[in-house]
Amino acid sequence: MSASGGGEGQSTGANNANNIPAIGYEEHNVTVNPNQPRQPTNLQDLLRFTAEAAGSQHDPNRMFMPMDEERRHWLENTLKSLTVDIVEELLKAIEVLKEAGTLELQDDPTNCENALETISDYVDNMDTANDFHKIGGFCIFRPCLGSAHSSLRWRAAEIIAELTQNNPYCQERILEAQLLPVLSSLVDNDPNEQVRVKALYAISCLVRENKKALKEFNEKNGYSVVLRAMQSDIEKLKIKSAFLLSSLCSQNEQIKDELCEMGFVVQLAGMVTDFHQPVLEHLLSALLNLVNNHPKSQSECRRPELNLQDTLANLVHNTSGKDEYMEEHDYAQQLLCLLFQPVMEEER
Repeated sequence: MSASGGGEGQSTGANNANNIPAIGYEEHNVTVNPNQPRQPTNLQDLLRFTAEAAGSQHDPNRMFMPMDEERRHWLENTLKSLTVDIVEELLKAIEVLKEAGTLELQDDPTNCENALETISDYVDNMDTANDFHKIGGFCIFRPCLGSAHSSLRWRAAEIIAELTQNNPYCQERILEAQLLPVLSSLVDNDPNEQVRVKALYAISCLVRENKKALKEFNEKNGYSVVLRAMQSDIEKLKIKSAFLLSSLCSQNEQIKDELCEMGFVVQLAGMVTDFHQPVLEHLLSALLNLVNNHPKSQSECRRPELNLQDTLANLVHNTSGKDEYMEEHDYAQQLLCLLFQPVMEEER
């Protein structure tokens, strides 16, 4: 009996180690399906196993499709929040980035890049974003934005965008840190295209729906920064500047006088002549939002030397019936009717 009991004990221990019940399958008349999914060995396998099991209960023939990127990202972040001390991870990243300002161009920035990626993974949650400031996280921005490494500059600017998008608390803290002029300088002067694009993205998130930030942006010649960005040869920078201009005009009627005085109407009218440029949709949208309910801008558009009526008429004609140019066609048609239909009716 002792030998037999010892054998059973060993068998039970071995089975339990593999998470298999010690009770024999024959006693319960259970057959093992050779196509059964392998047993989960980690959290990722457990999620997959659970999903497959739940699906098979309701529909044995159910086909599983790959998870879309947005849902996958949300699930990853959710799982991280359940298994990781986020504040501790952020504090570690902040500690690493305190050295960012001392890195020379020949130094390896990988550790700092990874620290910025860690921060970016978490601060898209508003509560975490606010906590990031409260634990002293904003101290990283000046060293990173002033780094010799463009990879640190653009990542820092992108994090500012994530922090400030629809987040009044972080918008206010970024203004207090006086980072708006730093970002504007990067848009104007940085030799790296990605840094310039990300810096304008950060400005856009900071000033939209924020009167105080927009006021400071105006006082520091921010609209001139937008105008120069729109005139650049960098396609993404032109698109983001046109998008920002369109957004500001649609939200704030008061800035239209100033934009008109600065020559934005003339600039936009000159830019929409190129039919094939990818930024055309955004330029037309910006012009439409600028002239809408603004007689002074409308009058500027009718200046004969701009030849805008013919330009818009050609755009309407060339984009008619082409699905890939649907937005451009609609904007050009709206502008043509808004700006020149009243004049044509008066001439009749």
